[in-house]
Amino acid sequence: MRTGIFLGFLLTAAGQDLCKKRVKVWVFVLFAAMALAADMYLWSQADGGFLWQEHLLSCGVGAGLLLLGKACGGGIGEGDGIFFLVSGLMLEFWENIAVLCIGVVLCGFYSLCLFVWCRGWAGRNTGKRTVPFLPFVVLPGVWVAVGNGLLR
Repeated sequence: MRTGIFLGFLLTAAGQDLCKKRVKVWVFVLFAAMALAADMYLWSQADGGFLWQEHLLSCGVGAGLLLLGKACGGGIGEGDGIFFLVSGLMLEFWENIAVLCIGVVLCGFYSLCLFVWCRGWAGRNTGKRTVPFLPFVVLPGVWVAVGNGLLR
């Protein structure tokens, strides 16, 4: 159940970020509500075995990104921080960190290639060009959700 919710959230948010470089608020609200409902159900069935502290810590990844984005003057988009805040409701802490770190590496590699291409071969200045981040978390997100089977 949580795997389907996470994959739907991941693909919807990444698709909107890729096409429009922004994610609509309803996406965050809808999937956060679905994740909370799924968590409440699991909590009611677990007889105290559901670790809500793990999800609180995982949501801290997104909260940390939001704070870092404010400190950097908007260098990190608010949507990216909110994405990891909501994904913290569905992923464990280390899963959320893995998705973030692998996404950063993939985005960095793409950005480096784009920079080299624009400066070296195309003769253009990349200037203040921005790259949407969430499409780069699709591959690690799917890997964490399906490949490892870490979501319950």
